[in-house]
Amino acid sequence: MKTPRWLIGTRFVSHLRMAGAVTLMSAAAAMAFVAVKPSGPLLVTNSNSDNQATAKFREDREELFRNKRALPGPERDGGPLLAAELEYANRAYPAKDIPFSAIANATTAWTNVRARGVGRGPNAPTSAWTLVGPSHANFPDVLTFSGAAYTTSGRITALAVDPSCSTRRCRVWAGAAGGGIWRTDNALSGNGVNWTFVSGSFGTNAIGTLTYTGGVLYAGTGEANASGDSAAGVGIYKSIDGGITWTALAATIGPITTFSPGTGTNGTYGPGNAFLGRSISSIVVDPTNAAHLYVSSSRGVRGVSSVTGGGTSNPPTPRPPFGLFESTDGGATFSFIWDGGDGCPAVCDGTNPKATIRGANEVRLDPGWNGTTNKILYGGAFGPTGVAGSGGVWRSTDGGVTWTQIKPALNVARTDDRAEFAVTTASGTTRMYVGEGTGSDAGANRARFYRTDDATAAVPFFTDLTTTQNIGYCTAQCWYDNVVYSPPGKPDVVYLGGSYSYGSYGFTTNGRAFIRSANAGSSFTDMTWDATTNPTPPDTCCQPNPVAPNGQHPDSHAIVEIPGTDSAIFGTDGGLMRSSGAFADISSQCTTYRGLSGANLALCQQLLSAVPTFLYGINKGLSTLQFQSLSVAADNPKHLQGGTQDNGTFETYGSAVVWPQIIYGDGGQSGFSATNSSMRFNSFFGQNHDANFRNGDPLKWVIISAPIAGSPEGSNFYAPIIADPNPANTGTIFEGSQSVWRTQDWGGDQATLEANCPEFTTSGTQPGCGDFVQIGPAGDTDLTLTTNGGTTRAGGFVAAIARTASNTGTMWAATTTGRVFISQNADAAAGSVTYTRLDTLPSATADPGRFVSGIHVDPANSNHAWISYSGYNFNTPSEPGHVFSVTYDGSGDATWTDISYDFPDFPATGIAADSNGDLYVSNDFGVMRLANGATSWAVAGTGLPMVEVAGLTIVPSARKLYAATHGRSAWQLTLP
Repeated sequence: MKTPRWLIGTRFVSHLRMAGAVTLMSAAAAMAFVAVKPSGPLLVTNSNSDNQATAKFREDREELFRNKRALPGPERDGGPLLAAELEYANRAYPAKDIPFSAIANATTAWTNVRARGVGRGPNAPTSAWTLVGPSHANFPDVLTFSGAAYTTSGRITALAVDPSCSTRRCRVWAGAAGGGIWRTDNALSGNGVNWTFVSGSFGTNAIGTLTYTGGVLYAGTGEANASGDSAAGVGIYKSIDGGITWTALAATIGPITTFSPGTGTNGTYGPGNAFLGRSISSIVVDPTNAAHLYVSSSRGVRGVSSVTGGGTSNPPTPRPPFGLFESTDGGATFSFIWDGGDGCPAVCDGTNPKATIRGANEVRLDPGWNGTTNKILYGGAFGPTGVAGSGGVWRSTDGGVTWTQIKPALNVARTDDRAEFAVTTASGTTRMYVGEGTGSDAGANRARFYRTDDATAAVPFFTDLTTTQNIGYCTAQCWYDNVVYSPPGKPDVVYLGGSYSYGSYGFTTNGRAFIRSANAGSSFTDMTWDATTNPTPPDTCCQPNPVAPNGQHPDSHAIVEIPGTDSAIFGTDGGLMRSSGAFADISSQCTTYRGLSGANLALCQQLLSAVPTFLYGINKGLSTLQFQSLSVAADNPKHLQGGTQDNGTFETYGSAVVWPQIIYGDGGQSGFSATNSSMRFNSFFGQNHDANFRNGDPLKWVIISAPIAGSPEGSNFYAPIIADPNPANTGTIFEGSQSVWRTQDWGGDQATLEANCPEFTTSGTQPGCGDFVQIGPAGDTDLTLTTNGGTTRAGGFVAAIARTASNTGTMWAATTTGRVFISQNADAAAGSVTYTRLDTLPSATADPGRFVSGIHVDPANSNHAWISYSGYNFNTPSEPGHVFSVTYDGSGDATWTDISYDFPDFPATGIAADSNGDLYVSNDFGVMRLANGATSWAVAGTGLPMVEVAGLTIVPSARKLYAATHGRSAWQLTLP
């Protein structure tokens, strides 16, 4: 009898810090397993094992998978809803809303700034921005769900395929959330797909939808997924040459009376672009009249800073409404035809209580549409809270004039209820598939799946086809990642795309990122992992499976099948994968490898009965990562690391192509020790931070933020956290929640942390995992910067912390509500640290009470700093300004100088100062420069794509400025 080796392998397991973000298979399961790097995700037994050993093996594996936790991401633990609400409050503060006029003026202002050209003078950058990568962003096998290495890219929101696709030439277009449109002509070339960026002329590279019909490609800008960083767009673009050249549709509407729900006020919008400041969810072209278009729109926002995502909003009137629009002249003009409720056309201005307050997420024509006898179209919309008859699926039989709800919302009490649907022809009638869920994965809110075989009936009957195979397929994120797709000409085939089944992958499921039915929804199989496994147990009992399956990234948004095949391209938060088009039955794994029985066995066997034989990763060449920030090692200006939306933290030592991922999940802030670049820290989201003492070894991250995460304080979605730049304080890290926290030994003793607090197996609030302490006055019962010091500008969170290497005592900090502090003894004992609040001093009467997006401390004078502000002057008319120079006199006053000059009225998202006195400020569209002594801002350098820049990092000694773009990866500008 052989002795089994109990290798309990996991790539990344526990994020217990997520506060109940994921429903576990067993809530009582204990975190008792050991993380070991396997060659693959599945362990095997063989017939030589005795029954006791086999039972122990299965028990251990079940324990492992009961304890699987989701990776941290902005779509979990409150997700984009939490981030959206938080960031919108940051941007709008002190008002409740961002006026549409401010958004429209910002777009015009940036156009005018670009027209002035780059700045001149002896210090003006003469080089162009260059991509520093990555275009190959590689996950190592130990950090993936399936155990196979993976090349990722940024979030994909839209796909379109040329119907004439063949093995010789297969053209596909992909739209990224913030990274624009990319085209390939060899989509069927396995892993060797080549991509070309084609939307460089756009006013934004936030993409919501793509439609290709009759040789014409339409691109709707603005991501319509309502997440914390779903950026608003500028309208619709059209190409008749496959994306080589583009024309912006005028899309004029108005004047139109609109209504702002919750404010009780009307306003008149227009004439203007119907989709400016909105996100476009779908574009449909009448097959009988190419000039006849239907377009659905929803909410979105402009602006992403490094400490959080963007936000969604419902700006007050006058503004373009969101809902459904119709054009009969090819997009030159549009009419507003549906507000998501039953009020149109009599009352179609938002005053109907059933009108959507988030927008329309879908519009589709009936397959029998002919424009005369059949003018049926279908729409889906988010509904207002608590209004019966809102949300769900609606139908118009007269081309969009009047509307009737045909499928009620799953839960009318939630504005995050989202129904997605697909229509097809089956046996001469219109079949409709509907997948619907909310921001909850509990009870009656769990996502469900339905089908009607006659959507044109007077009262269509929807059969509930929800089973254990598909229930909860989009977990608590259905408003964010919910896909229902039936390929043309295949009425019995339907795909559902959602988030990820974190509690069951590798156990009863393969993850359910996408599931597929070939029998009209009666049963489903899992498309998330392929059949690349070795089905034969090795000679030695219980060795890891030598080959791991290729697996999809969580969070699904788009899918298209290649015409004439069963091959599909899937778009997720991790970019693109293509299935082979063939399927394999690997259900034998359910007993041989997974040790299941009963209902669990039946579920697994069904889901694994037809998985893709192979999944091809086709992300190489897509430089579309959504970075939040970048940090640079003190000993090598080419050694960068940075956090990204739902793709973890990456690093490079100078390669502009390949960056390896060093830790999974979401990536917020990161940092290096000032004297030892082997010491790192990273952020996931909120107050969840890890340290690494071994040069970023993916297996050696340890939790150091338990004292903060276990405190009653809250934080920004990405909390500000910095490594002390002074070499004398090599172990010091500062973090901002509602107060400033500090560790002076990189979170604690290395040996103790590595023994007791490994990232893979430890709760985020486990005592002893980190030694951060609040720093502030001893005996003060309220240490938080957000509430002490009076009632003005109270609330919010710490938004920025800054130090300079030339000073060991001074620290600047600011909040989301515009409080600004300086401490001149930040290295003192925790209770002895003191702060002076600068925004209430006598000379600070003009500083804005808005979100502080960045602070750069002058290395020549630590009492002097440059500060950038988010938000809009419109909301603080008596306190305008986006960029200030602030000097503290050390004894009770500070000089505030507004150096915004002609800086446009749009959010400044970050700031960096060169050693020559030049300032660089990032924004929603790029980077601007104020030359030392100048009074006019100019675009900084040339060649940077139109993209949101979330943060700036400058290395004056190396003459490098780095831009963390939120959609086009990382870029650098060589300074003169």
